[in-house]
Amino acid sequence: MMRPIALLAVLGTLVGCTTPGLNYNTTLMASSPAAAATRNVSVSHFAGPAGGWYARQFEAMLANTTLDGQAWFALADYEYLAGQPVGIYSGTINIVRYDVYDYTRMEKKCVEWDGLFDCERREEVLEYCVEETLEVDVRPRLRDAATGETVFTHIYEGRAGNKRCQTDPHYGWSHGVGNYAGYGDLIDGRGVLLREALSRTLQRVRRDIAPRNVTVKAVFAAKAIDPEVAADPRFEEAVKAGLSDPVLSCSLWTDLIATYPEAPAVVHNRGACAEAEADFAAAQQFYGQAVSLAGAYAGLDPSLLAPILSSLERVSDQRYDLELLDDMTEGGDAEPPVLKPSESGA
Repeated sequence: MMRPIALLAVLGTLVGCTTPGLNYNTTLMASSPAAAATRNVSVSHFAGPAGGWYARQFEAMLANTTLDGQAWFALADYEYLAGQPVGIYSGTINIVRYDVYDYTRMEKKCVEWDGLFDCERREEVLEYCVEETLEVDVRPRLRDAATGETVFTHIYEGRAGNKRCQTDPHYGWSHGVGNYAGYGDLIDGRGVLLREALSRTLQRVRRDIAPRNVTVKAVFAAKAIDPEVAADPRFEEAVKAGLSDPVLSCSLWTDLIATYPEAPAVVHNRGACAEAEADFAAAQQFYGQAVSLAGAYAGLDPSLLAPILSSLERVSDQRYDLELLDDMTEGGDAEPPVLKPSESGA
């Protein structure tokens, strides 16, 4: 029996979002179910530049990974977890590319002030500028502590850059960075850039190794395939209401499906209401029916069929993922197993 996990339906839409449909809160499974199932974890080392810093950030990311407000991972010294499945994270860091580009430019700046925020005179001044870009790849690896087998590994790319300029009337521009006496203040030396680029990989790792609570949209089929339905003003009204009054929208789809039980877009959009209410079994049935009904229309524009097929695929995957998640939590909540003192060596 599948237990809904964090599936509070939110019949509303995000501010500024114009794609017709209904937003709701749900849980998405990690890209690697095997990594997500390894919930007792330890962080070893990451070889390469800033490896120690990254290992600490990686461990903090694991410690702060939650689902439904509960910690997903249990961090401990794997040597004292006899009899329990434990995963050890380690990896490598590589600097793929580091570029420095230097140049001059003329900028109009205030050279004389009468007071705070009160510029008396502006002039064109020469600025010395440096642009830096740094690209890295990080290759985390999760291995089973008992068997040594790799559970999960992937390559994550990170990029960071900055541009800094300064005005210095005392030094001229001559033969690039090396000959400019004040240029050292403009160059990061890869330290800050490296940490910034590495930081940008952590959220992508988190998505791959643990489930997460998200807001997703059950998208409406915005165009009616059946000409008779297209002529019914309620169809357009129901589509538009999804952006402002989801309750009215779903009420209209219920009325429309009673009138047009074999209209693909209507059946699909009734399924969107079921999906937003976290009734994924009913949504999958409606979407599957809509695909079958659409197949009866010869020469159907593929762009009209695409959202229906996409909805069926998405909900089918969602049902499967939630069943996996339910197995991982044994039908309970997201909290990882708590180690007993005797098991932790305390």
